[in-house]
Amino acid sequence: GPAGVKGMGAFAAEPAATGAWVCTYEGELLTLDQVLARYAGEDPAYLFSLGDGARLYLDGARGSHPSRYINHHQNGSLVPRVSLEDRRVDFFAAKDLAPGDELTFDYGEAYWLGSAGAPSPESDARAFELGRMAEWRSGSAAPPGPQPVLATSLGELADLDSIEDQAEARRALLRTLEFLGAQRSATGELEVPTTLTDPGAPGLRLWPDEAPFAALREACEVLLRQIEA
Repeated sequence: GPAGVKGMGAFAAEPAATGAWVCTYEGELLTLDQVLARYAGEDPAYLFSLGDGARLYLDGARGSHPSRYINHHQNGSLVPRVSLEDRRVDFFAAKDLAPGDELTFDYGEAYWLGSAGAPSPESDARAFELGRMAEWRSGSAAPPGPQPVLATSLGELADLDSIEDQAEARRALLRTLEFLGAQRSATGELEVPTTLTDPGAPGLRLWPDEAPFAALREACEVLLRQIEA
């Protein structure tokens, strides 16, 4: 049904106690390659990752199940549980639900960092800046929610070479650099470290939209090689 500025939403049809199963996310199972082919140059709206590194997704865009209308909220009424083995996502009540309560869950910081959109102000008080990828580098736990495409290993960097859409490939390299510690300066330049062991070492300064693609990839490779050395 209608959910205000968020468009359509999903609502509880009957009461549910905290912890009760509410529904399953229904969608077409896709690989990363299929996602990139389907959404070249687009921002997918109904894509649910089956886990960091799994490279498998459920896409509810072409379905009619009510689960596709579950909106985002920082303090959602639902908690998702992902099973890669069963290739499914189940939602459980995060609090007692009454008929008519809107069903929401936290899409996660990574979702919004990888999205061209932003949550509606009344649904989230957090600030989403690409530079916060740096907080999750080397040993930090990834945030919950669908993960954006980036490389955390040389093997995953090689996978990025298969992305045909150059704009998306550039975004993936920029996410990778910021995951590895690059930060945006006040002027918009990307300050890229050249080593992960010496914070005081001179770094590179690149314009995100203008730097040669090869320079971005080389900077990623230099840092990833240090991780795997």
